[in-house]
Amino acid sequence: MPERLVVIGGDAAGMTAASQARRRRGPDDLEIVAFERGRFTSYSACGIPYWVSDTVKTREELIARTPEVFRSTFAIDVRTRSEVVGLDLARRCVRVRALAEDREYDERFDSLVIATGSVPMRPPVPGIDAAGVYGVQTLEDGVELRAEFDSGRVHRVVVVGGGYIGLEIAEAARIREVDVAVVDLAATPIGTFDPDIGRFVADAVRGLGIDLVLSDGVAEVLVTDGRASGVRTASGR
Repeated sequence: MPERLVVIGGDAAGMTAASQARRRRGPDDLEIVAFERGRFTSYSACGIPYWVSDTVKTREELIARTPEVFRSTFAIDVRTRSEVVGLDLARRCVRVRALAEDREYDERFDSLVIATGSVPMRPPVPGIDAAGVYGVQTLEDGVELRAEFDSGRVHRVVVVGGGYIGLEIAEAARIREVDVAVVDLAATPIGTFDPDIGRFVADAVRGLGIDLVLSDGVAEVLVTDGRASGVRTASGR
């Protein structure tokens, strides 16, 4: 029986590990199974704001390799919509929930790679989990956010966080001709930059017609009829 490598996570790190393992060992010697909670593999998460803005025209342009390519070309058993919910080291198996079928099963492994990435931090404020509040981490997030813009009901956007992704989403909203405000605790955007550089960035962002609310945090997401309708900052704005 060939050895089995299980990979948890189907984006850049996980599928790179799976592909490199396949280059070293053939399918008769090593079985490779990769589990991905979402529907997509090997995509450019950094490109999501540019797809939302329609600068990138299609979702497929963000995908380097589809699950079908990994299966047919690399002999990697990619299982999308499959969330690993448990790990048993003694039995050397993972517990998998097949989301589309709502069932769970065990899958054995000889070697295991965990490449799940991180969970974005949301400020612990009331209303943060209401409908109409979106993150931008996975391509699934991009699908939901773009659909929201395409609905025609979005007229104003508040972006919480003035880092790279926050400013890219704010710019995408302006390209979509939507009013947008960015709220950030820091005195200047992109806190990894020195303040003098941050001030140049702030001027450029304001030049795009984006309202910058700086040195102020989000205290509450206002909710109307179960849906986010505004943001109240710590200063009362």
